[in-house]
Parts: sequence; structure tokens; C-alpha cells
Amino acid sequence: MLKKVLLPLVVFSLMGCSDQQADSVKAETTKDETVAAENALQSQDQTTVKSNAQTAVQPVTVSPSASTNVVVGIVATESTEDRASKKDQSMSKALLDAKLVVNDKANITLQYTNNQRYGVPLLFVSGMTADLWLLDPAGHRVWAWSNEMMFTQALRETVMPAGKTQNVKFTIPASVAAKITKGYSLKALFAGKATESQTPAMLPVTYQY
Repeated sequence: MLKKVLLPLVVFSLMGCSDQQADSVKAETTKDETVAAENALQSQDQTTVKSNAQTAVQPVTVSPSASTNVVVGIVATESTEDRASKKDQSMSKALLDAKLVVNDKANITLQYTNNQRYGVPLLFVSGMTADLWLLDPAGHRVWAWSNEMMFTQALRETVMPAGKTQNVKFTIPASVAAKITKGYSLKALFAGKATESQTPAMLPVTYQY
């Protein structure tokens, strides 16, 4: 009789233990799955961050030859333009400023001034300081002052002082002056050469009738 009463109780207890163990196993399984999922998520996040970091710091590759060619091309172009500009400036302006003063057809004066802030050293290969040409309307030379003059053949050096003005006077023969009409022109050529500069000492000076 006692066995009949205890047997159901033992079975019931065993069934209760089984349910508790099942619940425990189920809880442990759920916990393990949650931990595994969290670990996987953290691993994925770390991988993504690492990948983004690598992408952010990855350098951009530039072709060295292309960069070098561009720089060299720019430098060469600027250098060429600078040299051309300097050359044009040197040829467009002389050290001495000059003009022709025409008193009449027979008496002409070349007046030149050193407007530089320094003296201009000059070299002459003869006694002639300047020459005067008469040109017809077609631009042909019909007379030259030097053709009728005698000059010493000796080198001479001089310095044109700063702010100084000098004159060279020419006389045109009456027979030549009588032929001068509208369209004729005078052209004065300076014989001196600047010895300490590549800039011309004086550019040709013209006067148009």
C-alpha cells in the first residue's frame, strides 16, 4: 500500500526534475546562442571598422611621369616667356633718349639725353658721334652726312653723365636741301655703343617732312 502511494510521488518528482533540467538546458542554450550572436556582431563591426579605416587611409596613386611632365612643361613655358619679355623690353627702349630738332632744311640738330640715374659708358670706333641720312619717299637713302666728312680712325671711350644732354649738329648742302619735299625723311644713327649693357645706347631717330 505504501509503495503504491510513494510511486506516483517519485514519478512526479522525476518529472519535475526533468522539466527543470530541460528548462535549464534550454536557458543555457539560449544564453549561448545570444553570446555567440553578440560575438559575431562584434566581430563583424570590428571587420567593418577595420575595412573602413583601411579604405580611408589608402593613398591615391598618381603617375610620377605625368606629374613630372606637367611641372617641367609649365616651368619651360614660363621661362621661355620671361626670356622673350626681357628681350622685347631691352630692344624697345634705349639707354639714351633722343630727338631731331629741324631748324630749317639745311640745319639739323640731334639732341640726346641720358635720363638714367647713372652714367652710361660709351665706345666710339672713330671720331664720328652720329650720322644723318636723307631718305626719299620710297625709303631709299639719297644722301648721308658721313659721305662728305672725314673722321679720325681711333677708338675713344667716354661716359655720358646722368641727366646730361648733348647735341650733334648737321648741315645739309643747299643743293641737297632744295630737293627735300613732302614725303622725304631724315634718319639719325648714333655711332656710340654701350659697353656695360646689352641695351642699345640709342635707337635710330627719324623726322618726317
